[in-house]
Amino acid sequence: MKINNNININKIFMLAGEVSSDQIGSSLMIGLKDSLNSKVRFFGVGGSLMQEQGLVSAFDIKHLNIIGFTNTLLNYKKLKKNLNDLIELIIIEQPKVIITIDSKGFSLALAKALKKKFKETYFKCPLIHFVPPTIWAYGKSRAKKWVGIHDGLFCIFNKEIDIFKKYNIECLYVGNPILEKSLKNISNISNIKNFKTKYSLNSDNKICLILPGSRDSEVNYILPELLNTIELSKLRWPNLIWFLPTTKKQFLKAKNILDSKKNLKHVHVIILEDNYDILKIADLALACSGTITLELILFNIPTIAVYKTDWLSAFIGNIIVDFKNVILPNFLADKEIVPFLFQDKCNPNALNLLLNDFLMNIEEKKIDIKNQSSKILKSMGYYKTNHNCFSKESSNKILSIINNFNP
Repeated sequence: MKINNNININKIFMLAGEVSSDQIGSSLMIGLKDSLNSKVRFFGVGGSLMQEQGLVSAFDIKHLNIIGFTNTLLNYKKLKKNLNDLIELIIIEQPKVIITIDSKGFSLALAKALKKKFKETYFKCPLIHFVPPTIWAYGKSRAKKWVGIHDGLFCIFNKEIDIFKKYNIECLYVGNPILEKSLKNISNISNIKNFKTKYSLNSDNKICLILPGSRDSEVNYILPELLNTIELSKLRWPNLIWFLPTTKKQFLKAKNILDSKKNLKHVHVIILEDNYDILKIADLALACSGTITLELILFNIPTIAVYKTDWLSAFIGNIIVDFKNVILPNFLADKEIVPFLFQDKCNPNALNLLLNDFLMNIEEKKIDIKNQSSKILKSMGYYKTNHNCFSKESSNKILSIINNFNP
């Protein structure tokens, strides 16, 4: 890959290993370009959104988008090579700052390796990380590994500040770009009428969504269970209209799996990025656990969360996961507003029972979700407003860390 070596250009290394962190990274880049008057070049690893903002990506984001204990072990050599290649690239290019987003295991390994490398070379720069480990949902012992590693640690949920403080870790909150994106999409002028016309939807239709995740492993494990649930529900709810919103990268995979189900020709596969209006008219969602569950709640959609993986990862998950807090809306609301079916419980029979309960009480569910959504927005500083502060606030903090860096 070629990097601009002009000494008047600020070079910034950025790394994001998954879809949600790609969105966060693109927001950061917008703010940094504005603050630096566009005199900046980005390199590292990121997805399509970051590349649209000018990032030169060393390799495809999918090589870091790995989840689960088994998958990590199977890909260890590849991950190690990617790590070493990025370290070599960083030392050669000497960026002003290194910013990692999410991808906790890889990001932490990179930061630790760079700290060691800095001692061996004359080059040093600040290490900044966004989206620290979710110690409120996964083993609290992980917090100790993050002490004293970064020059700046930023969270996107303000509740995390006090949690990390207990472990002597300073964590700053500068807003939430995912939440801001949802608010923007909610308030934008929409094409709902055109969307309804395209799919022959009317006011009597109940629209249900299935969102199986953005990773290959998630689609492979979760989508068949969701499709089997739809087949089972047809007996009681024959008039439900089902949509399968997916990412551009997973569109063909999802469509191929759906096409193998001969009895489900009425399920519409769409790219969510191009059809956000679906979230304004949906009545219910069955979704892979993750950031999308929060987005669905912000759109006031009653949601059932699911997750399924390989047996070893599930075994470890049952030991270390705090299932009370692992679903984001539940953590933020301090109560279960999104039921969660994990591994063996993620099956058509269990899902159908919940689906029946939701549909029989759908109006009551919608009112409750709307109230909880308002409480979450208020608690995060976004009540009754469409703030767009993350890009500006985060870039100001990053530049302050760079200017005050004392190696």
